[in-house]
Amino acid sequence: MACDKYNNLIFICDSSLQSSLFRDFLEKSLGIPIQIATIEGLPGLTLPEKSSVLVIIDNTHINEESLDLYIKFLIEKSISGSEVLINSPNNVAANLIAKWPNMVGVFFAGDDMNVVAKGMKKVLEGELWLSRKLTNELITSYRNKDAIVAKSTANLTTREKEIMQLLVLGASNIQIAETLFVSENTVKTHLYNVFKKINVKNRMQAFMWAKNNHYNDLPL
Repeated sequence: MACDKYNNLIFICDSSLQSSLFRDFLEKSLGIPIQIATIEGLPGLTLPEKSSVLVIIDNTHINEESLDLYIKFLIEKSISGSEVLINSPNNVAANLIAKWPNMVGVFFAGDDMNVVAKGMKKVLEGELWLSRKLTNELITSYRNKDAIVAKSTANLTTREKEIMQLLVLGASNIQIAETLFVSENTVKTHLYNVFKKINVKNRMQAFMWAKNNHYNDLPL
């Protein structure tokens, strides 16, 4: 099947025969090649810059450090990613799902393979595949975030807000500088000031702060 939304699919899992067979099943069902990698092996993948990537994540093979490694991968490769979680517990908390940059589908451990294939086709068509319960919890979570966005962004200057919008899109310092017609050193200075204002220590933490404060939802 054709897919205009994503030009690369990646399956994050362990190195096992079972994972390879699942990848083969999805490739056959969807008619799209899928790269396979461990979370630690993501940096070694070859992808064109500014790729739109759908990442399928096996929940049984990620840990607390996985999100940081994944965000680092997005930033270093300058790509836009969406995520699908498979083998998720039925009682997965919405706040855990919301930590990922752009989760568009969640499949539970007991889901039939045909259900996964059907849901993946919907995701590739631009739809979400989330349970009603999880959707309602996420909506509530996002509404609560909306209520504090104005307060959390009040101390940033207009230029700093522009930089954070570009940062959350995966732009490098050089790309931000070119877009805003300023020097790379100016961008670094603004980022340093932003880090102090929002109390983060590095670019990755700033990226997640911007995602949580809906900078990706604001028009440039």
